[in-house]
Amino acid sequence: MLLDRPLSLTLALLIGSALVPNSSAANLAYSTYLKDGFTPKAMVSDAQGNLYLAGKTVTDPVSGSTTAVVAKFDPHAAGFLYLAYLDSTASDDVRAITVDSAGNAYVTGATVNPNFPATGGKLAALPTGLQDPRSFVTKLSPNGTVIFSVLLGGSAGSTAEAIALTPQGQILVSGVSASSGFPITAGAYTVADSKQHPFLMELDATAATVISSATGIGGSSIALDASGNIYVAGSTTLLDYPTTPGAYQTTFTPAFTCSGLCQVSTPGGQQYLSKVNPSGSQLIYSTGINGAMAYRSSSTQNTGLAVDASGNAYVTGVLDGGAYPFTTAPPANPPYEFGFLTELDSVGATVLYSIPIGGGGIGIDSSGVLYTAGILTNANPGLNVTYTPVAVPTSLAWVPSQCLPNSIAADSEAYVMKLDTASGAMLDTQWIDGSALTASSLALASGRVWLAGASQLADVPITPGAVSPASLHPGLLPGAYLSAVDFSQTGASASGGPQIACLVDGGNLMHAGPLAANQLLTIFGVNLGPAAGVVAPDGEDSSIAGVTVIFDGNPAQLLYVSASQINVVAPASFAQNAVTVMQVSVNGSATSPRQLPVTRSNPNLLADLAANEIACPNAHQTAQGVSPVATNADGSRNSCANPARLGSVVSFYVHGIGSPVCYCFGATAGNQSAAVINVVTVNSLVTRVDVQIPNSFATGNKVSVPATPEGSFQMSLSLYDASVGPLGLPLINVVNPPGAPGLSLPLVVWATQ
Repeated sequence: MLLDRPLSLTLALLIGSALVPNSSAANLAYSTYLKDGFTPKAMVSDAQGNLYLAGKTVTDPVSGSTTAVVAKFDPHAAGFLYLAYLDSTASDDVRAITVDSAGNAYVTGATVNPNFPATGGKLAALPTGLQDPRSFVTKLSPNGTVIFSVLLGGSAGSTAEAIALTPQGQILVSGVSASSGFPITAGAYTVADSKQHPFLMELDATAATVISSATGIGGSSIALDASGNIYVAGSTTLLDYPTTPGAYQTTFTPAFTCSGLCQVSTPGGQQYLSKVNPSGSQLIYSTGINGAMAYRSSSTQNTGLAVDASGNAYVTGVLDGGAYPFTTAPPANPPYEFGFLTELDSVGATVLYSIPIGGGGIGIDSSGVLYTAGILTNANPGLNVTYTPVAVPTSLAWVPSQCLPNSIAADSEAYVMKLDTASGAMLDTQWIDGSALTASSLALASGRVWLAGASQLADVPITPGAVSPASLHPGLLPGAYLSAVDFSQTGASASGGPQIACLVDGGNLMHAGPLAANQLLTIFGVNLGPAAGVVAPDGEDSSIAGVTVIFDGNPAQLLYVSASQINVVAPASFAQNAVTVMQVSVNGSATSPRQLPVTRSNPNLLADLAANEIACPNAHQTAQGVSPVATNADGSRNSCANPARLGSVVSFYVHGIGSPVCYCFGATAGNQSAAVINVVTVNSLVTRVDVQIPNSFATGNKVSVPATPEGSFQMSLSLYDASVGPLGLPLINVVNPPGAPGLSLPLVVWATQ
């Protein structure tokens, strides 16, 4: 009978082979799930090491309305110094932030609010509605109060995307004009019609006067060199962005992106880089940086720009299909979207190197060292039974495959990378685990490299003492994360010590966030125990082969240990706590501690998440969904070769229910109800839920599978806990059928007449 012994001897004993030793020496010095409902867009630091994070946050969960917000943190990010809401009555779009030497923050973006609280200079009319955006610049004092907030662009609609300060304190703003008539100044670079073209504007320090305003040049990224020359980078769908003779790429080729099976296509973005004189009147050089992708599905989206002391420029962004001018080979099986990092010489004529990493921000420190960030995604989400392996940078080769995205248990995960500026060689990389992360912005502060982005669940690593919401719950919880990497520190694994790559649910390998008492957990990593795996002799061991897992100072029950994997049971003792701190010790050498939220109940199905399609032998069709650990009425494992009879009982197995056990389960089969007739405690860890499937099944609710025993068919069944929603897993990847976050992949159960 399945599950009549410790779980480590059945489904959760997913023993991997020996892994490549970790060559990374970086240290994740800080990490947290920062705030639910918050989407970070841009980050910067000041001379004191304080961090400023700008984005939008949900103000009304019912309507989904949002507002622009700026958060300021101390250099250790131990708490908010301020949390300033700029315009609480409208969904303003924040795109960029910068800060001056006094700690004043400058934020830019766009608003469609006819009642935008503009102060100071009157440089534009108020927007008239949703189709008439206006760029804005808001200055905040060191304590977060508004000093001025001005609209830009006269009567023309526009969206500001980048902001910088000159050494004299003047404000540079760049973006895209949505309509004709964007204001220009005498002598500035201009085009005949500003509609859908970029702009570049310079304001005085009080934002009361326009010093210069150019059209036809500008972008989403902006930087300055020591001489005050302005560098702008961006992407355009137009073909008339200006280039200069002798530049690296002087023409743009039509490109398109498509959705679905390419039934609908739209113009693809093409990247450019321009160096402009300080007055905005002359192009010093201007070039495209794109692949030869004529009429192919492709888009090159710039997301960052930096300039070194020699005047070499570095651009990063995301390639959406198609080609790119890489100087090293791209991944053999690239995901549809992946990052790039390119260095151009000081005259914009030559690509010095171009490598397939990055896309999540870029920075150069005072010693000239280059840093970037990006995400790893699955290559072909939702399209194949067997997923294409993730394209992993060589410095992340140590990360176990169970931790990498597979578009079911995880969609995207982040990294921060240290590079040799001259060659682009990877010097060090820090992995940031989580099931659905973006990499939005990067900042350098206090000797650390900070990364912010969005997370769909509260399952990123949390370092003890980091600022975090008071209570977090399992399941979908869109919000922000914030992490810091100290590349000067040596990680434990660099000297042979243990390191955690990911913490997942022991029953289905979903990444673990909030934990419940007695939840089964699996830890993957390197140097976690003996080379040959050891199973707990009696299932009650708190130490095996020199390995212990400590929660709040108390050793937990171990089920299995090896160099790459530990199966452990979350203790019942932390059930009344808000958080718990976990640490792995191997022969006296410990991992970095990880803080985890505690929740009353976190029911998880025992399930196989290897793919979201399940093939029957010799059948012409596959079943879409995931395979639960399910048994028929006679105790045998349910499968296409061993289907259940209609009207009979199929049993599912759940853990992490907590205490007391909730008996509030329900089930549906297709669009019919299915009766939960019994909830049985199998042992202290696992609960069995018995479901009687319907006596008859409408044709539309089943998928006939030819050439299977006794005319078997796939039945899509949903099991749910009334207090927490559907069990299984929340669908993270919106590309992956059925195609919407918050749904659950159906549980595939096989039945027959």
